[in-house]
Amino acid sequence: MRILYTFLFFPILFFGQVCDSLQMQSLINIGPLQISEINESMGLRNGTDYNGATIYYPINQNNLSSIVLVPGFMNTELTIQNWGPFFASHGIITMTIGTNSLTDTHVQRRDALFDAIISLKQENQRIASPLFGKLDTSSIAVGGFSKGGGGAQLLAKVDPSLKAVVALYPWLENVTASDLEHTVPLIIISGQLDAIAPPFLHADIQYNLTPMTTKKLKYEVAFASHDAISGPYAGNGEVGARVLAWLNTFLVTDSCYCPLLLEQPITSSSYTTNVVCSNLFTNIYESNKSYSKEIIEIRDLYGRKTKFSNSRILIYIYNDGSYEKKMTL
Repeated sequence: MRILYTFLFFPILFFGQVCDSLQMQSLINIGPLQISEINESMGLRNGTDYNGATIYYPINQNNLSSIVLVPGFMNTELTIQNWGPFFASHGIITMTIGTNSLTDTHVQRRDALFDAIISLKQENQRIASPLFGKLDTSSIAVGGFSKGGGGAQLLAKVDPSLKAVVALYPWLENVTASDLEHTVPLIIISGQLDAIAPPFLHADIQYNLTPMTTKKLKYEVAFASHDAISGPYAGNGEVGARVLAWLNTFLVTDSCYCPLLLEQPITSSSYTTNVVCSNLFTNIYESNKSYSKEIIEIRDLYGRKTKFSNSRILIYIYNDGSYEKKMTL
């Protein structure tokens, strides 16, 4: 029992000892930095593979990391724009884009992200830009909603220089292990009641097909549907907090945020990760080592050994040291 409690709550202890100024509440709320925005009418490049763009950025900050986000099927740029002020107020430049057609495929959304990165990097060299000389062009992440989240994952294989991928309620058709064979740290947000991209057909498969050598996390939001509008405020703000902690860990490379990734949100119906904070920037497993992940123990929320049952939140402990809090309806 002592070992279990130490395992489950170690992230909290570590966080308190090393990063005692970091509070979860500070990640749920809008950040402390003043922000502004620019668009194509102000000189931002108009790329051929996407349609319309906005960059949100923190004022009077330098050496900034960035993320580019693309919307999903039949969604406009507006549906993902609430991530812009949220990330920017916490110090991460955020570029949101639209697509040439609302029906663009996940492959076209992949290409849209790639083209948008070109536009973003040019702002670091454009003298008239408020971002002139302020970007760390080697520190860029991508993300998207639904088909956009699928496209973001596909880009990780094409561009291994990316630092992180954020897949929001992602949708990928006929995905294979080869499609997701990359080393870019991946966080997946899914909705337990998503009828458009059901987790067992999309998010769960994508997580499992992503190599074990790649840092990854899957957060299934309890009772959530296929929801773009709630953005970072889904799950009572826990979604934004976990995604922000992911970006700060792997994009900004601030290890203080890593323990927060191991804390299971109370709004999760399923939560699993292979991240180990003690070896953040090394492979978790040797790439040539065969590995079979198995459940070795099931416990309830009080730490007592139990057996599987429906409609209960249980903690599944695996032989690789990871654990998952999950409720099966």
